[in-house]
Amino acid sequence: MNDPGQKEKPDPNFGRSAKEALISALAAAIVGVVLVPWINLFRTLPLHMQLWLPLGIGIVVAALLNIPFLREILQRYEKLVLLFLLGLAGAGLATCGWLAFGALTADDRCPAPKELRLVTAPENVTELTTRTQQYMRENRIDGCPSIRLTVAVAPPPVHLTDAFTNRWEWREDRRDQPYARLYDLQPDAWVATTTAEVDEFRAGGLKSENGSAPEIAVGKDQLVLAMTEQRGEELGKHMDNPDQYSFREVWDTLTKKMGMTIARPFPETSMAALIGTRDVFHGRELPPDNHVQAEQELVANGLGADTVTSLLCEFDALADESQRRRTDPKIALLVPGHSVEDFNAGRVEGCAGTGESTHLIAVRHGHLSPLGYQYVKVTWPGQRSAEREKLIDHFGAWLQKHPLFPNVLESSTIKIDDVWLRQLKTLKKQLLDELRPQLDLRLIVDTSGSADRPVRIQAAEALRANSRMLAPRDRVQVFGLHAQTRNGPAEVTGIAARSDPEQLGSVAVKIENTPFDKWDAPASAGLAQLGAGDEAVPAPVVLLTDGRLFDNEGGGAAATVIARALEDASTVSGLYVVVFGQDQCAVTMLQGTRKPYQCVTAGTSAEEAITRAIITVRGWR
Repeated sequence: MNDPGQKEKPDPNFGRSAKEALISALAAAIVGVVLVPWINLFRTLPLHMQLWLPLGIGIVVAALLNIPFLREILQRYEKLVLLFLLGLAGAGLATCGWLAFGALTADDRCPAPKELRLVTAPENVTELTTRTQQYMRENRIDGCPSIRLTVAVAPPPVHLTDAFTNRWEWREDRRDQPYARLYDLQPDAWVATTTAEVDEFRAGGLKSENGSAPEIAVGKDQLVLAMTEQRGEELGKHMDNPDQYSFREVWDTLTKKMGMTIARPFPETSMAALIGTRDVFHGRELPPDNHVQAEQELVANGLGADTVTSLLCEFDALADESQRRRTDPKIALLVPGHSVEDFNAGRVEGCAGTGESTHLIAVRHGHLSPLGYQYVKVTWPGQRSAEREKLIDHFGAWLQKHPLFPNVLESSTIKIDDVWLRQLKTLKKQLLDELRPQLDLRLIVDTSGSADRPVRIQAAEALRANSRMLAPRDRVQVFGLHAQTRNGPAEVTGIAARSDPEQLGSVAVKIENTPFDKWDAPASAGLAQLGAGDEAVPAPVVLLTDGRLFDNEGGGAAATVIARALEDASTVSGLYVVVFGQDQCAVTMLQGTRKPYQCVTAGTSAEEAITRAIITVRGWR
C-alpha cells in the first residue's frame, strides 16, 4: 500500500512521447518547407497524374525496402528512420489538407482569368487547342489559371470577309426588318491557313483599330494526296517516286490507270480546298474552258464534304463499309498533310475512331501548295485594352516558338507570290459566278405534325445561313408536303414562289409561319405532283423531313416506289433528302432510276447539311 504522503512519480513514457511529438512536428515543418516547390509542381499536373503519382512513389519505396542492403540500414537506424517517416507523414497530411482546402476554396482564392478567343479552320482546331492548353498550364500563377483561351471554328471563306468587315455580325432580313447576330464570340486572334487569306482580309478593310499589324508565322504544312496503304503500294507499281513526275501524270495514273477518284471539300467552305482547286487546275495544265467540267467532277467525287474534317469523317465511314465488304476505297483525298496524322491517330474533331479500319499515307508532290499558318491579331473598335493586347501578343510570340504541326514534312516547290495570290482570288470569285452552274432549286418541306419540332425552325435557320452559297442568278422555290387525313392523298402546297438569294430571309419566315399540323404523305406522291407541273426545265429537289414519310410508301418497298416516281417525274432531275431528328436514313439507295439520289442526316448542324445539299445538287440538271 502506497504512502499517502508520498508524491506520485511522473510517467517516464509521457516525456519521451512529448519529445518525439515535438521533434516530429519540427521535422514535418522542415520537410513541408522543402517540399513547397515540388507541391506547386504537383498541383500543375493533370488530375489522373495527381492520383497515380503517390501510389507509384509508394510502390517504388516498398520495392527499395526489399533490397537486403537497405533493409539492414533500416534495422540499424530504426529510430532515426522512424522519426524521418513520422515527419514525412506529418508533412504529407498537412499537404493533403492544404490541397483539399485549396480545391474547396479555389473559386474564392483564384481571381477570374483573362479570356482570349481564337478562331481557325476546322482541321486546325485540335492542334491549336492542344497548344492553348499547354500555354495555360505554363502560365499558372500560384496554382491559379491566369488566362483562359478558347478555340472556335472560323466562318468559311465565303463568309469570312463579311464577318470581319461587319464586326463579326451576320446581317440578314427577318420579317422585312434588318437583323444582325454574331457568328460567334468576336475573336481576339485568328490563325489563318495561308497568307492569301490575310491578304484579302487586309484589302477588305477590316474594321479593326490595329488591322495593319503584321501577322506572325506560327506553323507550316503542305497539301497532299492521302490514300490507303494498299492504294499507295499500287501507285508505287506505276511510279516509284510520284514527285519525279509531273502532277498531270500522277493525276492521270490515279484516275485512268488505277480507276480512282480525287475528293476534296467544297472550296466555298474550306480554304485548304480552294488552294487545292487552284493546284489541280494549274498542275493538270487545264485551259480555262475545262475548269467547269473539272470542278463538277471534284464536287461529284467529294463525298458531300464541306470541310476537311467532314471529308475525313465521310471517308472513315466509307472505309468501315469497305472493310465489311473486304474491299479498299479507291479514293484519294486532297487535304493538308497534318490531317493524315490526325486521321491515323483518331484525332479528327467530332469523328472519334478514325484510322481503326484503315490507315492513310500521304503522297507528296512539289506542285501541291504549301500552307503557312499566320497568327493575326484582331482588336475591334471600342474594345481596346492595353492589357488584353499584351496577352494576345504574348501568346502569339509563344506560339511562334511552339509552332503548329512541327513534324509535318514540306516538299512544295511553289512560291507564294503576287501571281499565286491573284490566281487564288480570281478562282474564289469565279466559283459562284462561273464554275457553279445556275441552280433552280425546289425545296420540299415535310409539313406534317411530327416534323414540326425537328424541321421547321432548323430548316428556316439553315436556309438563312446559306444565302451566300447561292449566286445572284440562282432561284429557290419552297413547297409543303402533307396529307389532310391519315393515309390520305398527298398534297403539295406552295410556301414560297421562286425567289432570289436576297429574299431568302423572307422565305425562311414563311417556313416558320407555315402550319405543321397535317399527316405524313409519301415522298413518291410529292415527286409525282411536282413532275406533273408546267415547269419546262428539270431541276433537283431537296426534301427536308423527319423521315417518317418513308413509312407511307407501302408494303416495305419504299426504295422501289420512290425510284419509280423519281424516274417518271419529268421535271425532277434528282432527289436529295435531309433527315432531321434521326441518326439514319430509312432509304439509303435507289435502284431502277438513272437519276441521282442521296439521303443524309442533318446531324448536329442543319446549316452544314443544307450547304452540302446546295453544292451537291448543282450538277443534277
